[in-house]
Amino acid sequence: MNNKWIRKGHHIIQIFRTIITNPSSIGNVLTDEVVIRKRIIQKYGFERGLPTLDLLDLLPEFVDTVYPISFLSDGSTPIDYLLLNSLAKKYDHCQYLEIGTWRGESIANVSPFAEECYSISLAKEDLLKEGYSEEMVRSMRFFSEKLKNVIHIGANSNNFDFGSINKKFDIIFIDGDHSEDAIISDTQNAFKLLKNDDSVIIWHDYGHTPERIRWETLAGIMEGCPPEFRNDIFHVSNSLCAIFTREKFTTKTFDFPSVPNKVFTLNVSVKKIG
Repeated sequence: MNNKWIRKGHHIIQIFRTIITNPSSIGNVLTDEVVIRKRIIQKYGFERGLPTLDLLDLLPEFVDTVYPISFLSDGSTPIDYLLLNSLAKKYDHCQYLEIGTWRGESIANVSPFAEECYSISLAKEDLLKEGYSEEMVRSMRFFSEKLKNVIHIGANSNNFDFGSINKKFDIIFIDGDHSEDAIISDTQNAFKLLKNDDSVIIWHDYGHTPERIRWETLAGIMEGCPPEFRNDIFHVSNSLCAIFTREKFTTKTFDFPSVPNKVFTLNVSVKKIG
């Protein structure tokens, strides 16, 4: 028996031990990434994840400044922010929708390049009711709350009436609840809100890292996406993001680890706030 099958056997044994000793954990087992990956492969293929679209093919000329960025936990990477603001710069009078806003860094990065930015995220009072700390709630929308072209809507995207905005969007960024069911719901809503054939959807946290797939996110994307568009979704290289675009590109499927094909220069400046 080779090492691959030995590892699989050990994993199955661990799953059964977990269920026997803690039956309530079966929900966690069903969302185990190994299980989800197998389900995706059986239903959609994508054994090695989405085809990867090279960042420089998508954006030959991208914005060279990221601001703001806090480099704190659970934010995006500098390349994620560059992806968003560079895409926004391509549109005249860009209309941007963000589902799930944390400190407001991503929407604040897009703001200088967009005409209007909308954010759908839980209201602060709802977060407090859910048991989140006051420190966390104070951090919400820290960088975006006072921006004049950013409209914050306090709501749960799973039951929000998106028709009440009465808008269509060039860019929709999904970075809310990361459970599969929530991603399905947000994805289904996003496709209804695209302005035209040039509009795009970006999903954050498609990857744990730029080279390691977060399979629960991919499952939510595939289940929520209209079947006719499933082959128009790609991983953006060097980022944690996936993108829906109707534009045609040459793509590749990468194995981990991939050999670098580009190098970045990062010039950093920092100042205290307050």
